[in-house]
Amino acid sequence: MGHDIAWAAADGQLDLASADAGLAVLLEACERAVDQLGASHPSAQMRALLIVEQAGSMNLSRLAAALGATASAASRLCDRMELAGLLTRDRAAASRREIVLLPTESGRQLAQSVRESRRAALAAVLREMTPDGQEALVQGLRELAEAQQH
Repeated sequence: MGHDIAWAAADGQLDLASADAGLAVLLEACERAVDQLGASHPSAQMRALLIVEQAGSMNLSRLAAALGATASAASRLCDRMELAGLLTRDRAAASRREIVLLPTESGRQLAQSVRESRRAALAAVLREMTPDGQEALVQGLRELAEAQQH
């Protein structure tokens, strides 16, 4: 890839312990930010909502794959999300036999609030870093997101 990578000097391996510690800081900051929203939805529902909202709409099998869950588990999760008013199911325009998941307006608003809170938490963490560290982290996270899209 041609990028400078922080290698542990002793054995030539990536310093995964340090990366894990940094990841824990980011995750904790984001979790606290989401908790402060006071959302009473379980984390599995929030994760599914963010996936569906980001896509705009998707079918159940795509959501199940994105969650790493079975179709039946994803369906039960969607049942609970429908009851909570976070998403709806509708027939796909291209295939009347296919059912698509769509976020409701309140689901879209909640997803947007979660993203804004996470971004604020990330900004707070970044402010504690050097400019070089900030740039490296943002670049690394961007590459990670791009790699997951392929």
